[in-house]
Amino acid sequence: MRIVMAGIVWTGLYVASKVVYALEGKLGFTGGPRVSPDSYLAYGPGEVALAQWGNVASGVVIMAILLAGRIRFTRRLPYLMVLWAHGLFTAVAAVGAVGMTGGALVTDRGGAVFGAYCAVWAVLLFLATRDVRRGYHARRPLGGHRAKSGGRVPARCQKIGDVQER
Repeated sequence: MRIVMAGIVWTGLYVASKVVYALEGKLGFTGGPRVSPDSYLAYGPGEVALAQWGNVASGVVIMAILLAGRIRFTRRLPYLMVLWAHGLFTAVAAVGAVGMTGGALVTDRGGAVFGAYCAVWAVLLFLATRDVRRGYHARRPLGGHRAKSGGRVPARCQKIGDVQER
């Protein structure tokens, strides 16, 4: 649970930064590369703020998916959907880390701080994804038998040592 909470707090920093940028109508990231004034030409009136509010929403979705990973799934499809989303967000953060850090090293545009932020974010998301996977597999009934209550394997189907008891 600590990894999930750390991931939520880390994502919350991103969301807070994007709220500030949306209210100011600015492009970019806190600690990210410098944004040229020409970049604003691609946006109409109010569209910069709208784009940043979209980024706020994406951060909130990431936080929700991190929380959803703590659900005790009884069906495979919801589990796979949450696991897929975790993996997608982890990949996006990793690509952001490589892109921002690499761009900062190769050019003079800046962005190394946000690249480092993305690297930590990717690690937190990866660890949360691993926990989702481990948690789901740890809760599955032993031996593939479905118990009728309590998640226990019926006594007649329990395996003791190398011998199947019946």
